[in-house]
Amino acid sequence: MLRAGDLFSAGKQGGVVGAFLKGKSKCIGVTAYHIIRLARTKNLTIGGVKGQVVADWRAFDLVYFKASGCEPTPLAMPRLGPARLASAMGARDCSISDVGDLLSIVIGHADMPGPGESGTPLFQDEKVVGILSSINLNTGKGTIISARVIEKGAEGLI
Repeated sequence: MLRAGDLFSAGKQGGVVGAFLKGKSKCIGVTAYHIIRLARTKNLTIGGVKGQVVADWRAFDLVYFKASGCEPTPLAMPRLGPARLASAMGARDCSISDVGDLLSIVIGHADMPGPGESGTPLFQDEKVVGILSSINLNTGKGTIISARVIEKGAEGLI
């Protein structure tokens, strides 16, 4: 069963599935658009399961894809304070410092996400409140796309 935090590959690129939404006929996965742009393909593989890009929202660095056999991800609105980035690559604690369509998180410099971790879901109270888009290594801050934006971008797909 596919779930938020699973790793995927697309061409020679890789990333993390941020969330799965219940689609009309299949599951709709979401991750960071820049990974698919760099891969130059609309096909991806998650743990042996094939997926295909069906929509993107480039302004928010989001891409949506169809796949079979997922566990829908509970989403929630974020709040300031403690949170956790978690995927099949591991977990790291952080803190949400700004809330809106885009969230800002503060991460310890010794525990920064690395290449291939774009799309990692951000959890509060075991619900996904957003997905990782980018990291500023100089400041130790990350940009997260909020769950509200993820849902809005998927309106015609779910």
